[in-house]
Amino acid sequence: MSAPARGSAATSDPLTILIVDDEPAWVGALGAVLGKAGHRIVAAYDGEEALRRFRAERIDAVLLDLAMPGMDGSSVARQMRAESDVPILIVSGERDPAAPAELLDLGADDYIRKSMPNDEKLARIRAVVRRKAAAAAPVSGWTLDARRHEIAWRAQIVPATAIEFRLLEALVTHLGELRSHAELLAAGWPDVRDPDPLWLKPHLARLRDKLIRLDAPTPVAVRAVGYRLEA
Repeated sequence: MSAPARGSAATSDPLTILIVDDEPAWVGALGAVLGKAGHRIVAAYDGEEALRRFRAERIDAVLLDLAMPGMDGSSVARQMRAESDVPILIVSGERDPAAPAELLDLGADDYIRKSMPNDEKLARIRAVVRRKAAAAAPVSGWTLDARRHEIAWRAQIVPATAIEFRLLEALVTHLGELRSHAELLAAGWPDVRDPDPLWLKPHLARLRDKLIRLDAPTPVAVRAVGYRLEA
């Protein structure tokens, strides 16, 4: 019974990796290395495209460059982390030793230098995915299988719609934490620019009824703030 990060996969399995960099030659070179190792590559060349691909695909790890035109890597990392626990590795050509610490503060899990040997890049990616999987240790009876788009309470699958699944995923992966209305709206309707806050209540009400039938914990409303699923 576990609550893994969105898109998480066993480290021995092929991964779907999002590479975000405005240099096509670099994306191609790194993509070739990862492809040779058996992984599937999704490419994005600016921040806006990165977020679109991130929301549309089931991504297992993100390799994110910082220096891009328009939305920079820092903003992209913050947005991705607000929506998901997927592993993020910053790809940096900078030599400033302070840069990695600042990036980790943004919610990134690790960083790799562009000059690193390819074997080390692959090892870093595997290590981050492995750590995320370990961090998703069995927790309070919930099982979340992002690849099958299923979530279960004590082995009983919750018959959730796509929106209900995304809402419950956002709550289960942050058990005991308050999730704001804005965070839940972003999780439930990732492709809608300004989702109506009134959409939340009926979807959560239907989800609550399904959870009650399974004798599972239900979301607790915090008035005017958000919802919390107790651990």
